[in-house]
Amino acid sequence: MLTLRQRGKNKIFSVRGSVTLGDKCITVSERSSGTSDKSAATFFKNQLENDLKNELMFGKKAQVAKATIADAFAAYLAKPEAPNSSDVLRVGILNEHIGTRALSDPLAAWKDFRAARIRGHAPAGQDRYRSVLQAAINYYYEELGLGKIKIPTIKFNNERVRFLELDERDLLISCYAEHVQPIIIVFAYQGPRTQEGLQLQWGITGVDLERKRIYFGRTKEGKPLTTPMHPKVEIALRELWEKRGRPKSGHVFLNRLGQPYADTRNYEIQGGNPLKKAHATALKRAGIVDFTVHDWRHHWASHCVMAGIDLESLRQLGGWASLKMVQRYAAVSADHLVNAIAKLK
Repeated sequence: MLTLRQRGKNKIFSVRGSVTLGDKCITVSERSSGTSDKSAATFFKNQLENDLKNELMFGKKAQVAKATIADAFAAYLAKPEAPNSSDVLRVGILNEHIGTRALSDPLAAWKDFRAARIRGHAPAGQDRYRSVLQAAINYYYEELGLGKIKIPTIKFNNERVRFLELDERDLLISCYAEHVQPIIIVFAYQGPRTQEGLQLQWGITGVDLERKRIYFGRTKEGKPLTTPMHPKVEIALRELWEKRGRPKSGHVFLNRLGQPYADTRNYEIQGGNPLKKAHATALKRAGIVDFTVHDWRHHWASHCVMAGIDLESLRQLGGWASLKMVQRYAAVSADHLVNAIAKLK
């Protein structure tokens, strides 16, 4: 049985002893109740004894039965390899809405969260919340030695590949506002995700003109990325650097008001693209349709494979987590070879 005893000058009650059920036994060497009030300490002792009996009777599943989704999130955020900053934001939003829900019924909690909080958002964005919730719960389960749960994925088409011909590329770049053109040159020749490009800084932790390298400190995959600078990007950025008075730090790209672009990665739910209006205007001027800001990344990757860059090198240059994520561009390479051989007279 468990007993109470007071400790220290503050007379805080501690619990010690053992709980037995049949031939099973759990020993409590000492656990503080956190109070000097005997009634409160007795309640703590009785609750602990009841929890331990449930664990002896039902195993580790008893802990899951009384846990909340917030407990899983707390363990997930405290793990040695912390999730990336975007997923930390998602955890906060999920925790705010379903953290108090029972961990034993995650599917119901997810269904309610999706209906109340992210209805109408892009399927890919919704699925990212789903994957974060599933990862947190499974991490908690694995710590207890239990099996994994599966929250059904949200199906969406992630195989879009859209690129421009070279004359279309040059025309579209020329149609952007002057302050946007250097940004698009970086997108067209380096292929970063929108916010990775917009938040670049001058100096060795960003645009390093001396070494002709670009350092992306915060990527979608949570790992920094350093890539060689394309010659055309160097020309555009060096010209911008000279025009700005050769700054040693600060944002590379500024909006029409001379201010850094908002980092929408810090918004609660996928903030709008800061270049949306400027992009739409450029498309209209160039007479090009069905081409998004993010499609510049597809354009860059497609022309990389058409230039003979292998998929593994492309993966590294673009900062994708796995080779599977760049397999879509293999078809572009195959089509390019067909077109090339057809030119043989």
